[in-house]
Amino acid sequence: MNAANIRQNGFSLIEVLIAVLVLAIGMLGLGAVFPAIIAEQRDSFEVVEGNNAAGAAVAMLSNKELIDFSLMSDEFNRASSSADDRYEYLWAVSPDGNSFGSWSTPFPSYNYSTGLWGYEEISPLIPAADRYVSRIPVAARIYPQAYSGKDPKFVWDTAIRREPSGDRVQAAIFVRRIDARIRVPRDYSLSDVLTGSNGVPNGQLLPVSINFTNGQPVADDGAADKVYAAIQSQFVEVYEEHLDWLIFTDGRDPMFDTSVGFATKVGQKLVDNTGVVRTVVGLPEVDDNDPLSNLFTTKRVVRVDPPFSPMNAGGGSTGDVSPGANSQDSQFDDERASWVRQVIFTPRTPVAVRVVTLEDNS
Repeated sequence: MNAANIRQNGFSLIEVLIAVLVLAIGMLGLGAVFPAIIAEQRDSFEVVEGNNAAGAAVAMLSNKELIDFSLMSDEFNRASSSADDRYEYLWAVSPDGNSFGSWSTPFPSYNYSTGLWGYEEISPLIPAADRYVSRIPVAARIYPQAYSGKDPKFVWDTAIRREPSGDRVQAAIFVRRIDARIRVPRDYSLSDVLTGSNGVPNGQLLPVSINFTNGQPVADDGAADKVYAAIQSQFVEVYEEHLDWLIFTDGRDPMFDTSVGFATKVGQKLVDNTGVVRTVVGLPEVDDNDPLSNLFTTKRVVRVDPPFSPMNAGGGSTGDVSPGANSQDSQFDDERASWVRQVIFTPRTPVAVRVVTLEDNS
């Protein structure tokens, strides 16, 4: 056969270059997708681990051999020690990070230097050394536990209240990542640093902390200006006109900076005084014709999910349910017990939040 008649099969240089270009574009696209997939998998894994930490917290709070909430005074969650006063059904969280305002009843609190959580009966009839019903140090709240073979990743915190249906103790549990910026000295472990063990330099460091002066989250370095980043609270209102809006009503002590800024950041988890966990999803869209547009001039407003129900909406009258002239009016208080007037949260957005009624331990 004549070689000149043999058909030549193959690709031209231009075709090869085009194929290489298409392949390169495809590979670039895959390269952009992989980091997002890895980040999503990491976040999902953290949520699973965070829920495991919350489960460990529930187990501890439900164990009467460790914590016996049945020893709590009947005064807990009243506005005063008077037996005539009705329960507030609010989370017993300091409104300014340091004090409990006019509350004179027993309450749980944090030691801001060490992170120790404790519930103390403040009766002068009980010696000061014996007043604590329960104490839970930071070392018992980190997860995985120190020296368990894995470095601790999370720390959990709790707030408690009485819930309305049976005056039982209810706990809100927040699980946060331990600050990744904490420095671990050479030849020591993170467990050493968080427990202050084995002669670690600077002693015990806090897993989550804020600056004492401005309240901003920082990594603990052993300096005196760092305090434990405890659960914070804000007073709020809900209006029937916009049941997906949450209105923050006032400010806080700047020393601890219980800042509305922490509570209103997108993605933040808020637990309200009805025991529901809600997520901040953004800012509302409003026009000048909206009857609530005037709220934006003096207050912070965010959209939350899930939205509230009409029974949660006390509007501008929300403060009327607080103890005072009406605090012994059973019908008044019961009708308004479902009004949302308080949220609690942590400065850093938690990876998991759980609310549990301690039915077997109250």
